[in-house]
Amino acid sequence: MAVLSRMTFFQDFLSLLGAALTIFAASERAMLTAVCIGGVVLAALCWWVCSIYSRLWNKSFRVASLHHVFCAMAALMTLAATVCFVALRHAQEASEASVRIWEEQLKLDKVWAAKTFSAAYDKVKALGIEDFTNHPAPPLGESIPATNERSQFECARTYARSAALHFATSRPCLSSIIQARSEVPADVLKKDITDYFATQGKTYPATKGISLVAAEVKAGLRVHLPRVVKVFRIMLVGIFLAGQLLAFGLVGWAAYRDLKART
Repeated sequence: MAVLSRMTFFQDFLSLLGAALTIFAASERAMLTAVCIGGVVLAALCWWVCSIYSRLWNKSFRVASLHHVFCAMAALMTLAATVCFVALRHAQEASEASVRIWEEQLKLDKVWAAKTFSAAYDKVKALGIEDFTNHPAPPLGESIPATNERSQFECARTYARSAALHFATSRPCLSSIIQARSEVPADVLKKDITDYFATQGKTYPATKGISLVAAEVKAGLRVHLPRVVKVFRIMLVGIFLAGQLLAFGLVGWAAYRDLKART
């Protein structure tokens, strides 16, 4: 389970990075071209350094074709990291797009809707203050009586909590960076309930809970924008350094083995 969670976190990071790159390519083509040129120069320099640095302790070592593959890996990672680092200036737009996609997907998720409806039904019924005569239990029933303010709040809170948990699970990277709340603040929820039941029906729809969570996440994005860009770039640099350590380490190990074989 822990491995799966880490994979989902990394997949979420890659998805956001890909979205930032797409926005960068579509909105700043001239800048993208300039960054690519600079990245190629840095990549070439990285390849050269990777191919000669092992001579610091093994002057007779000559880089073979296989070792150039490792050097090419380091160069490609340098090029990719350079472009991605600049592209992350669009991290906020990418994050907002991710939230919009999540919101629309969850509104169409019938399994989630059925599960959350059942939970809300049970919680409201447990209060013992509503008449459930004409409201059979799911899957037969499709509505929850909510004439009392306590029932309305419990129903809305169940949907909002479930949506917040779903967001944290499906968007773990973004959720952790913006420190998304596990539930919608009570005052925000109460205002939404008051406004809705004053003009609408007698039951709280799932889409309202989803929209509330999405609005809270978007508000968090605006507040934590500097943190979003900073954390994404730190993660990118960490991945880049790990990759470079692997590539340079493989070449260095080959040079060390060659030295040992000569002695």
